[in-house]
Amino acid sequence: MRGKVKFALVVLLAFIVAAATVSSASAAEFIFQNTLDNRVNIAVAYYDSATRLWTTRGWWSVEGNNSRTVSIDNVDTSRDVYYAGVNGNDLYYDRSTLNSDSANRWISDDAFRFDSATTDRPAGRNVRTVRFYKCRYSEGAAAYVIRIDTRPVG
Repeated sequence: MRGKVKFALVVLLAFIVAAATVSSASAAEFIFQNTLDNRVNIAVAYYDSATRLWTTRGWWSVEGNNSRTVSIDNVDTSRDVYYAGVNGNDLYYDRSTLNSDSANRWISDDAFRFDSATTDRPAGRNVRTVRFYKCRYSEGAAAYVIRIDTRPVG
């Protein structure tokens, strides 16, 4: 009888650990830091583990000289994650990421969520493509940290 109880407790503990791992792995923390004086809107592009599609979402607004932390569900953190900072048609970036991998993605002036199944131009106001740069992951913060500090020339 003791062996069965011990086995049941081990199985229950393994189930609890597995459930906690799955739920924490499906959400990613993002820290958006804006060191400039004007507001910047942030969009992110990531592989969605639920839909199994590349997804681009926006907007999260960050006022000048402020930070904002957000949690985004279903981010596959084993793949690269990208960001873009926009105010109107001006683009803003984290200087430390400008030499990293990048990708062009659709954005809109309206709040949006586009995925890679969208092959035609998506609907929305002022839809256009912009360059997204690879996010830095901070082990210390356990989050992707995007520090908007520059507007590139060109």
